[in-house]
Amino acid sequence: MSGFDRPRRKVKLVRIAALSAVAVLIVISGTASTAASAPSPPAQASFAAVIPGPGFAAGWDRSGPLRTFTGQDLFNQIDGGAELFLEFGFVKLRLQTYSRGKSKLTLNAYEMDGATSALGVYLMKMGKETPFPELAARNSSEEAQLTMVKGRYFVQVDNLDDVPASRAEAVALANAFLAGVAEEMTATPLDFLPAEGRIAGSERLIRGPYGLQPYFTFGEGDILSLGGRIFGALAEYRMPDGKTFARLMIPYPSPDAAAAALAHIKANLDSYLKVTNDRPDGLDFVDFQGKKGTVVRSGALIEARFKISE
Repeated sequence: MSGFDRPRRKVKLVRIAALSAVAVLIVISGTASTAASAPSPPAQASFAAVIPGPGFAAGWDRSGPLRTFTGQDLFNQIDGGAELFLEFGFVKLRLQTYSRGKSKLTLNAYEMDGATSALGVYLMKMGKETPFPELAARNSSEEAQLTMVKGRYFVQVDNLDDVPASRAEAVALANAFLAGVAEEMTATPLDFLPAEGRIAGSERLIRGPYGLQPYFTFGEGDILSLGGRIFGALAEYRMPDGKTFARLMIPYPSPDAAAAALAHIKANLDSYLKVTNDRPDGLDFVDFQGKKGTVVRSGALIEARFKISE
């Protein structure tokens, strides 16, 4: 999915500082009122997967030193795209290049602060999901680049040289790294998205304004009061009657937190959204394209619908 139609003007965003390396995860137990922060994970060192040596495939060797990027250093490697990683809870990138003759492969191993964070980045980066079945993790891949998620790692293997490596060699490198990555089972707000009418492959996780901006603009900055800690889930829907819309579900830690978030949305709603009905539990609006939307709070859950077709 390339993203929903962008609104008329973009949110003014300030570069977000690196988020804490301590994960605060949403625990989902079936109702929004029981969503709570999970305990802090163990020390990061216990999650450090091993960078493969030259033995992943015959004839391959390391080409250059292992490069490591932490925090704001990520801008030195992917300036223009680092904001999204930082928003989702970036911890460390380790980058290692390998060569065999004129062919090169580059392993990019992004460690995030939890499995939900890694999945959030993957969903944003996967495009139309096209998995290679021989890869030992969820993936969306093509010959030039393998894109994977496992545990708290978002991983890419680049095969971009003029003389590309074989698919089998690229997969061998990826699987050699994935073998050392621990699985981390975690519930996510994706569980809140109703199944009826949901367009498969449109699901996304949101943790702040950079993730939300490609899909809709409610206002400037952290308009949803996610604080770099709370995850929301977003998807496109097409109902049996032909109506289409986008749905965003956010489970807050408590009803009071959700009520405060709703109040913040109302007080800072972008001026291009015209409110047609303001009520204690939410509001209705029309965007600049004349499409309707709603924001409703129920207990600790906020549901927003936008780009509603008639």
